[in-house]
Amino acid sequence: MSEQEILNGLIATYRELNLKVRPLPEERLNLGRGRDTVRHVILDMRNDELRFSQALKDRLSGGGMVDVLANGREEGPEVAPAGNTTVEVISQFGTARESTLAMLRGMAPEAWDEPGGGGITIRNAVTALLANDGKHMEKIVALLGSPSPN
Repeated sequence: MSEQEILNGLIATYRELNLKVRPLPEERLNLGRGRDTVRHVILDMRNDELRFSQALKDRLSGGGMVDVLANGREEGPEVAPAGNTTVEVISQFGTARESTLAMLRGMAPEAWDEPGGGGITIRNAVTALLANDGKHMEKIVALLGSPSPN
């Protein structure tokens, strides 16, 4: 997968959240039990993105990059207090995603495939993030019962 295809995929995730989820009422996003709500899926996505963005920053600063998506959910930062709406959490996800995109766009093409500390290339890590996005979006569609907000 080319760098541009990866970037386009990362952008598409945020675009889909804005088009399909943002317009829905908060009550619909909280339907379900425990972690099986759209809100919880989006919280997980936001937390994954925050961890990924920090790991990428560390890697670009000369450190290693571990597979942050393999870590348990409890280890990720919990930034949004319980009172934040799902729309606010989507915005937080978007801010973290923009940070990730800015770092990726600023990289030299050869840096995508350099095996840095931690044994994972940036291309492999970002491809895993994109696959993670896909799994989350599939879960959101399943929870909503429809691929569209109507």
